[in-house]
Amino acid sequence: MDLIGINNMIPIPNKMREEMEADPFMKKCVWSGEISKEKVSWEHCWNYAGRKINEKWAIVPLRVDLNVNISGNVKEYCRYVSLTRATNEDLEKYPKKNWQQLKKYLNKKYEGKKHSDSFL
Repeated sequence: MDLIGINNMIPIPNKMREEMEADPFMKKCVWSGEISKEKVSWEHCWNYAGRKINEKWAIVPLRVDLNVNISGNVKEYCRYVSLTRATNEDLEKYPKKNWQQLKKYLNKKYEGKKHSDSFL
């Protein structure tokens, strides 16, 4: 049985879930820095053609309470983090998004900054 994320209830395939569970990055909330298996859920950062992008680079760990009521700045920061993990090959699979423009905007806003409640 596939376990599901909180937002839009998209299933994560079992093999990918196992790989993500083994990845230390996926245990620490990208916003708060908290490490907790029980308090961290996985946020699908991007939609494409009306569906969530269900790839490891496009999913980041986020505290459950932030993920349930995700605000604009938290969502944007999650997207920034996801793009830092994506390769050009990953992004080429989704040619209708202007990834270079998005990266430029998000890098300008967040590069060199850590998560912070001041963004909320």
